[in-house]
Formats: sequence, structure tokens, C-alpha cells
Amino acid sequence: MKKQRLVLAGNGMAGIRCIEEIVKLNRHMFEIVIFGSEPHPNYNRILLSSVLQGEASLDDITLNSKAWYDKHGITLYTGETVIQIDTDQQRIITDRKRILSYDKLIVATGSSPYILPIPGADKEGVYGFRTIEDCQALMEMAEHYQKAAVIGAGLLGLEAAIGLQRLGMDVSVIHHSAGIMQKQLDQTAARLLQTELEQKGLTFLLEKDTVSISGTTRADGIHFKDGASLKADLIVMAAGVRPNIELAVSAGIEVNRGIIVNDCMQTSEPNVYAVGECAEHNGTVYGLVAPLYEQGNVLAKHICGVPCEGYQGSASAAALKIAGIDVWSAGKIQEDEHTTSINIYDEQAGIYKKALFEDDKLAGVILFGDTRDKQRLLDSLLKQRDISIVKKQIIEPQKSGTLFESMPSSETICQCNTVTKGAIEDAVHTKNLTTLEEIKHCTKASGSCGGCKPLVEDLLRYMTNSEYTKPAGTLSFCGCTDFTEDDIIAELQRRPFTDPAEAMNKLGWKTKNGCSTCVPAIQYYLEMLYPGFVQPEPAAEDTCILIPQMYGGRTNAEQLRNIANIIEAYSIPDVSITHSQRLKLSGIKSADLPNIKKDLKMPVSTNELRHTLQSIKACTCGQNRFIQQLAAQIERHLETLSFPAPISISLSCETDCTDAALQDVGAVRTQAGWDIHIGGVRGTHARSGALFCVTDNAEKTAGMIKGLIQYYRETAHYLEAVHQWMDRLGIVHIREVLFEEDLRTQLLDNLHTDLSLIQNPPIEAGTHKKG
Repeated sequence: MKKQRLVLAGNGMAGIRCIEEIVKLNRHMFEIVIFGSEPHPNYNRILLSSVLQGEASLDDITLNSKAWYDKHGITLYTGETVIQIDTDQQRIITDRKRILSYDKLIVATGSSPYILPIPGADKEGVYGFRTIEDCQALMEMAEHYQKAAVIGAGLLGLEAAIGLQRLGMDVSVIHHSAGIMQKQLDQTAARLLQTELEQKGLTFLLEKDTVSISGTTRADGIHFKDGASLKADLIVMAAGVRPNIELAVSAGIEVNRGIIVNDCMQTSEPNVYAVGECAEHNGTVYGLVAPLYEQGNVLAKHICGVPCEGYQGSASAAALKIAGIDVWSAGKIQEDEHTTSINIYDEQAGIYKKALFEDDKLAGVILFGDTRDKQRLLDSLLKQRDISIVKKQIIEPQKSGTLFESMPSSETICQCNTVTKGAIEDAVHTKNLTTLEEIKHCTKASGSCGGCKPLVEDLLRYMTNSEYTKPAGTLSFCGCTDFTEDDIIAELQRRPFTDPAEAMNKLGWKTKNGCSTCVPAIQYYLEMLYPGFVQPEPAAEDTCILIPQMYGGRTNAEQLRNIANIIEAYSIPDVSITHSQRLKLSGIKSADLPNIKKDLKMPVSTNELRHTLQSIKACTCGQNRFIQQLAAQIERHLETLSFPAPISISLSCETDCTDAALQDVGAVRTQAGWDIHIGGVRGTHARSGALFCVTDNAEKTAGMIKGLIQYYRETAHYLEAVHQWMDRLGIVHIREVLFEEDLRTQLLDNLHTDLSLIQNPPIEAGTHKKG
């Protein structure tokens, strides 16, 4: 089959992140062609200030070398710009008169510095600060000139100013507002930062509006609206950026401030997408790396046909990358009538912290002088944690060792690249990593904005401490392969395998036919990743077992009479009652099984390759028909699903609560409602489950149990029992997910989708729905 052609207009960070994800998901799906206006491969634009400050070179900030493009069969045209899109013919035209058709087009043209529309702005010596060429020009000018002026005291302007000051220039920063970084800091933090920067040698001219730039052919000064002026040999415009939307405008694509996109990053034209700083989603244009990477990940999944939620917007966080100054903010920064705040200000120590709350949920944070807890607080902001939790984080910052001891493996360390603590630990152990650079190369943690670099370094130091305990877990999936379980799942996502045999063959299994561990595991993951995948029935044995389904443990005379007739007619030798209140018919001849199923006229399951819900045990004490009805309702909903491991569920009353507490999931009906327990263990090492939550009616109880079950299915490893899953993720984390109404609703929607596809498979057995 001929590959589709995917064209990317723009070789920047957002567009290339999207391409990286596409080649991971399905590297053979597209012929990929990329056009970049700059003469370089992809580099980290966020670290340009590090280059200007002399801390890094172009090689240091290069993200993808030319060899990377070649390795993945990607055609890269550097120094060539897409200047026209013909949406009717689905083709693009470049400034070198190259014409190329496309099946899919991604516009990732980024943004450009906003050059003030004032007289003299086009003179020699006036620069933006957006590309490596800008950076190199500023470094060259610093060797010949002394006085510099930076217009704009935002993040980029301050980084440019300190870089020029380090190059030996006398630098003045001009800003139209009364406080610097007014979009990220309140007045107190802005004043503290300004004082620190003045001590480093910068001069600030605030509440100044620039009206013209003087000089003949070359700039030599700046004039202000109030009549004042300033001598300057070098002028840097850092008064903001503007999305590059001209390409979209000329093609008739809908724009506002940016190119308007939906949750899948689709524009108003079919097969044309936009991502990064040129894109506008729900009225917002993002300029920070984490949101742009999230957009790229969503677009990659959508374009490869992988189900995903869609882009939901991002919480913005900003860190100033100037050595010796710790300042960070995220979310809302200014109080209003809807907010309350916690403020800590130690003027002597130069430490200021503020947390803003709306409806007692964290809405924004500012940290100055002590940013150790920024990752924890960002996590709290994203999860909108309660004021009582955040107050402790603000007042009592954790030492790195204590922080990592209590941090779950699933917590994100690097927000830009979504790298968790567990991913870093696994990389360090499996690949013997010993330095920050090795971790960055392997996992990409700290490889984008660099804000998490101190935290990654602290984690690495913590892991070398004698008190550190290596996480439990095996290195490989099973003896048939060197892949880890996460590797296997990733490969199944990336490639359209149709069955375990094909997966094992393409992934280089050491054992041709696999084993009893890996074959059913791959079957399970295929079904989870591609709902509608139909697992083949196992090879028939001489005899088999069958358990007729009796929802909630209830039956009637007609069902029992029919079962008795079948036992006699087919000479079934062994009939017993299970501990889950069901009849088990054993010793059935395989040849008789199809007819018995037909004659029973009751649901049954005999596919032993799948872990399914055999039954829900319901209390029979007293007048508990209500409990049995709820058990039957939940059981009917879940009975066709596959699970990572065998699962037990029980519903009880208060007088018979012991059984429910020992199940994987148990619910006890009380006078006030229902107590839901999870993580119980039966057998010789029995333990009672933990109280997960309390609900006040049957509907909420059913919804919470179903949501729990779906989250377990989506996040547990194969053969990982519920109590092991709970211990690994932590009950607090599971509560955070299930107690969030939107997340619980999404889980229930996913459950409904899975059930629909399982009950109505779109294709024949042994295959799955591709993407």
C-alpha cells in the first residue's frame, strides 16, 4: 500500500515533537517531508539565552541531528520556506518554487518577535531575539559596541539583557509597565526580582513608552513619549511575539490571533493541522514548551488513528533561566474577588511564596528565592488540590530525600516531556546511568526548558544514597524477550499487530511461540489497546468446566429445572456450588459443549485466555434483595470485559461485612449508604481491603465501582492483582482520579465504548480494529 505523504511546514520544537511521536506510533504510515526556514536541524529555542550567556553552544542545544532525520527516512529541506498552501489541490509551494502534494499537512510556523511599529525600527543595530542567528549577531555586536538597550522586561527580554551584560555590555531594560514580568509575577515578586537584577548590573527604565529610534543608517539611541532619551548602540526588541499566521491567512484557513484549531489540532480546512505557537485553541495561544508538546502528542495520536481524549488546554508555568536567581510561577497570579491566598515573605532571606485559591482549590503559585517544591506545587495545581494540602507544601518544603521517599513512581518530574520519577529510576537501573546528561539523553528529562534540572539532579543523588531502596520489579517481560512490560505496550501501540504470533515474530522473540506468561499478556494488551479485538477460543480439551451465569446469585425454578435436565441428558459427572454462589458443571465432554451452551439459554464464558468477571457475590442475609439486584446490575455491565488478573467483587450488608472486606472490590451497605473497600486479599495471607470511599446511594456506588474497575483495567500490568496495583499507585492517587468528576465520567465513557466494541466486534475474530 502506498504511504500517505505528511508535510510539516516548520522545523521547530512543537512540529518535530509531533513527528517524533508519529514515528513512534507508526513509523511506516507516512512519507514525511519537513521544510524549515532556518539552515539548521531542530534545536531547543528555549535555551537560546544559555547560548547568549555563554553557557551552551548550538551543538549543545540541538535536539535532533541530521542523522536522526535520515534514520527515520524523513526528508528535510533546511533554509526553505513554505509560502503557499493550495487546499483544493492539497499541495504546497515553497520560496524555491518547489511544488509538493500532501495527504496531511501540519502547519508549525511558530511565532516572530514583535517589532514595534515606530520610526527607526528598521535601522542597523536593531534586532529581535528569536533564532540562533539573532543570538550569534548579538554576540558579535557585543565585541564592538558598549551600550545596549532591551525593550521589554518579560521572560525573553530579561534573559537577553543578562546575556548581553555577561558579554560585557552596559545594559538598560525599558518596560512600559510599572513592574517587570507582569504576566508572571505580582508586585512583590517583581520588585524582588528587579532588585536582584540591579545588583547584577542591569538598569531599569519602567513606565516608558518608546516612540522612535534615532540614528542615520545605524541606531544610536531611543526616544520616549515623555521626552526623555537614551543612548544605545545595540537595541533588542523583546516586547512580545506574534504567531506566524500569514501562510494560513493566504490559504483561507480560519484564524484569530493564531490559527484556530479544535481539540484534535485540526484547522478549518480538511487534512490541514496546526500545532505550537502559531495555533490558537479555545481562544488561547501558548508559548511555553509543555503545552506545545502536549499538542504535538495529541495530534500524533489523532493523525495515526490512535484513540485519545484530545487537547484540553494547559496550565502555564514560567521559570526565569538566569543563574543564581530562583523564580517560578504557574497559573493565576493576581487576586480578585473570587480568590483567597497564602503569602509567606521573608525579606531578610529573600524568599517570597504565594498560593492563590478559588473555591479552596489551588489556582496559581509564585515562588521566589526557594523553588524546591515547584514540581509538587505544579502537580497540585494541575490536580486542583485542596487548600489544606497545598498549605503544608508552601509552609514546609520537603528536603529532596524525604520528597522522593513519599513521591509515587507515577508522579511527573519533567512536565515538558512527561517523564515520571519511575521512568527515570528504571532508566538509571537498566542502563547504568550516572550523570544528568545521560538521563537527559535517555529519557529527555530536563532536555527542554531545563526547569526540572535541579530536581533530576536531586533524584540522581538520592538514588546513590545508602538509604535508597531500589523499586521492586523485573527488568524484562519474561524469559522470551529482553523487552520490559512498558516496552511491549509501547510497541503494541506503535505497530498494527493482528495477533500475538505476529507481535512476537516482528519483535524478535527468543522463543518462537512464546510462553504461558507472554502470550495471554499480549492478548490482553491487544484487547485493551484496540477494543473490539476478538481473542480466539483456546484449543479444546477432552473435558471442560462450565458455570451458568446467575446474576447476583439469584435463580428460579425454570433455570434450575433446565440445568438439571441438561446434567442428566449429557451425563455431566460433577456438579458443585462455588464459594461465589454459583453452580459449577465439571467433566463436560468438549464435543457436547456447543449444544449445552445452546440448551442452557444462559450466558456463559469458557475462554480461559481471558480473565473475566465470573460472578459478583451478594449478601443473602435477611431482606437483602436490594443488594442482590445491585450486584446483578453491575455484573451484567462488566461480565464481557477482560481484566489484567482474576478479580473478585462482593456486596454485603453490615451484619455480613467480612467477605466484602476481603475481596478485590467490596461494598458494604450501611444505614447511611455504602462503604466501598478495595485491595482485600483472600487465602492464607488474607488481609482486609482499605476503605476507599463512602457513597449515599446505589447509583453512585455502581458508578464508583465501575470507574474503579475501568481505571484498574487501563493502568494495571498483566497479572497484577488489585491489591498490588493499589500498593503501586497508592490509594491517595486512585482517590484523586476517581473523586474528580470529569475524570470519573471519562473512565465510564471509556468503559461504555469498550463494552460496545466487545459486544459488537467490527471485524472478524483474530484481528483487531486498526487505530
